[in-house]
Amino acid sequence: HNTVHKKIPGMKFDHILCHYSEIGLKGKNRRFFEDRLRKNILEAIKIRCVDSSVSVKRYHGRLVIELKQKGVDLDCIKEALTDVTGLAYFAPAFESKQDLNILKKDAHALFSDANFESFRITARRGSSNIPLKVRTVNDEVGTHIVDTMNKKVNLTQPDANCYVDMFEDKAFVYPERIPGQGGLPVGVSGKVIAMLSGGIDSPVAAYMAMKRGATVIFVHFHSVPYTTPASIEKVREMITTLNHFQFRSKLYLVELAPIQKQIMTETTPRYRVLLYRRFMFRIAEQIAGKENAHALVTGESLGQVASQTLENMEAVGRVTDMSILRPLIGFDKQEIIDRAQDIGTYDISIQPDQDCCSLFVPKRPATKARSEQLIKQEDLLNVKQLVEAGVASASFEIID
Repeated sequence: HNTVHKKIPGMKFDHILCHYSEIGLKGKNRRFFEDRLRKNILEAIKIRCVDSSVSVKRYHGRLVIELKQKGVDLDCIKEALTDVTGLAYFAPAFESKQDLNILKKDAHALFSDANFESFRITARRGSSNIPLKVRTVNDEVGTHIVDTMNKKVNLTQPDANCYVDMFEDKAFVYPERIPGQGGLPVGVSGKVIAMLSGGIDSPVAAYMAMKRGATVIFVHFHSVPYTTPASIEKVREMITTLNHFQFRSKLYLVELAPIQKQIMTETTPRYRVLLYRRFMFRIAEQIAGKENAHALVTGESLGQVASQTLENMEAVGRVTDMSILRPLIGFDKQEIIDRAQDIGTYDISIQPDQDCCSLFVPKRPATKARSEQLIKQEDLLNVKQLVEAGVASASFEIID
């Protein structure tokens, strides 16, 4: 986005305009989505900017943050807003009037300390009831800047922008639109259970669910004492980072080691990883029932590793009646890495640890297993008892 106006001496923003996109299509449920977005904005600012007390008002098609209180840290608030899902973009602005002479004056003030040769005026109005027409504002204010500042109009690649938003009885002038996360506000789409490993993929999948408005509860399967507790610490750190998007999270820690021990001693090696995952799904389903969650989320990407072939995913998924959401199913590895870097989990994921599913992996794992083959292997185990033990081992903690 445009950075010409990043720091303008003497210019004091008194509002931030917050725009959404999808929420505007929600019809009669729109108020519910707006209220959740407003609540999340206030929560994000409260957590990240402890000394900044603000109010958020709802207008048609947007939310407006007032910055008139003392001690408001604009940079901190901007940083907090970049992590709020549901925001298409936001814009620090100062209040003007729906009056051409005042808009000309305010646009001139906006540009007066900026270094630029070309510019664009971009006006918009919230309804047809507003007396000033968009074209009139663009033409009149633009002509004023040309005449008084000797600058050129460039509608395609301007050095600087002046946006004019008019809605209800208000008008605001601002220099840039800062992109938000998009999507829907966390908390509007119900609960899901995300199976979180210490790798790159699963935290990205959890983020994708958050971006679609889901509240994510995490389950991590560990193999202590066969492995070190490093994966548990990694997962806690990942969740702390993901909490930028949903503020606080519940984490379940489940002991997989006793189940793995039985699988390793009683079943055919090439099916081990798939059997591990079938037990994970069974246990996660039980936890979902306790939490009133409606789906399981995994970081699987089609064909990425042996356990993620279409046949294997089908055979593993047969053990649960719950919906299994795979947000990364069509992503390649580099796309997942890029997204992990964007959300801040990549550097945590690449820290060394021992993943429970990589423990004792066979040299030639099955790539096209059938459900019947896995059921035959599980006939050698006391499945019900192992699942009950796994659920009983689960402990949970809240991570703020």
